[in-house]
Amino acid sequence: MKIRSLALLGAAAIAISAMTAQVQAKTFRYAFQADAQSLDPHGLNETFTLGFLGNVYEGLTGYDAQMNLIPLLATKWETVSPTVWRFHLRKGVKFHDGGTFDADDVIFTWKRATSTESGQKARASLISNIRKIDDYTVEIETAGPVPTLARELAWLYIMDKQWSEKHNATEAAKPASAGRENAWATTHENGTGPFRVVERQPDVKTVMERFEGYWGKPKTNVTKVVFTPISQAATRVAALLSGQIDLAYPVPVQDWNRLDAAPGVKALTGPEARTIFLGMDQWRDELTNSSVKGKNPFKDIRVRKAFAHAIDLNAIKRAIMRGASWPSGLMWAPQV
Repeated sequence: MKIRSLALLGAAAIAISAMTAQVQAKTFRYAFQADAQSLDPHGLNETFTLGFLGNVYEGLTGYDAQMNLIPLLATKWETVSPTVWRFHLRKGVKFHDGGTFDADDVIFTWKRATSTESGQKARASLISNIRKIDDYTVEIETAGPVPTLARELAWLYIMDKQWSEKHNATEAAKPASAGRENAWATTHENGTGPFRVVERQPDVKTVMERFEGYWGKPKTNVTKVVFTPISQAATRVAALLSGQIDLAYPVPVQDWNRLDAAPGVKALTGPEARTIFLGMDQWRDELTNSSVKGKNPFKDIRVRKAFAHAIDLNAIKRAIMRGASWPSGLMWAPQV
């Protein structure tokens, strides 16, 4: 669908409480406005869930805190031709159940991510074939040149082939499939990441502990993470101020100054890599979910222009976003 966008580039804030976050602290408690939708890394393609699972699972590549591409389960890679990439896999990596990571898991992951219920199908479909050169070397072939392949693989989390076969989880399962015979991975995990899930109560609480068998060096003193989804912003802020949690995200813009002035609390703000936009369906002959029948008003450029002129982005910035946004005429504004 071609999109005409009316965009705002937003700023986000997290609030951190220093009441209990002493240097020696080992348990980190944080809250978000919703829960991770599933533990299946291929069941959907949703930003928070993938970020959440990034503590548990890993791809061949990844990103550091500055969003630079870094090696994870692959130590290095090179292009053999415009459509063939060779990845050298990291040796000595263990899954959380003690299983060993190798090339078979890479091939299995790709095939699983192309299964019927996969939310990662578009990403996995960039690959036309994976050849095993040896236990720790694979060649990935694409149908055409894909210069961003190494970046895409950061989000294609590797699963244990043997564990998946043991639990009848060889195909991706959507969150709605939880509880079915082939949906074990929606509520259980077996990744290679620095944390493992030890308790999972969907929409209530998830507890993770540091994986002592992790191949990398710990980057934090945190050994236990307690995640609690809190949908109401006021409740989330109150939990932070009372010391029940150590970090809250997102924080309503109207609460930024109040939180930043509170003892033991720091509001951290900055631009998000996100653009809020209004998209107009210009392709369908009849607009869906509309009282207008038999035609699509958005196919008329005059209607689209009317919407564009009717929306005051500066007023939204001033009254709704409290100054924490930048009107943009593009999907990717300079601040991103």
